[in-house]
This record gives sequence, structure tokens and C-alpha cells, in this order.
Amino acid sequence: MADFEVYVDDDRYEVPSFYLISAASAARAKVLAEELWRSSAHHRGVELLSDGVRLAAMGSMAEPASDGCARA
Repeated sequence: MADFEVYVDDDRYEVPSFYLISAASAARAKVLAEELWRSSAHHRGVELLSDGVRLAAMGSMAEPASDGCARA
């Protein structure tokens, strides 16, 4: 098992929510991140990272950062 960071863009908050998930593989972590994204109509997107390295981004988190800064 490995730990993965997930940031969720939620329309109720100004900053992304942070979740730490454990999964047997990056592929499984991606499935869990997508399930988290789909679990609420308020979730606009998710970003999945491992040790700060971006593995996947879906929905609004797949778009470039609005402040012009690149996401990790």
C-alpha cells in the first residue's frame, strides 16, 4: 500500500480540500480519486499526486491554474 494525495475542487470552498488515500497502486488510487470526484455534485474536479508529483487530474483540476502558476 502507498499513500496518495488528492485535492478536490469543491464549489463550497475557496481552496481545494485535501485528502490522503492509501491504495495498492497508482491505477487504484486514480479510481478512488475519480470516485471521490463523483461522490458530490459540489466537486468540480480532482488532482491526484504521489509525493508531490501529479499523476492525474480530472474536471476543473485538469485545467491550467488560473493564477498562471503550474501545479505540481
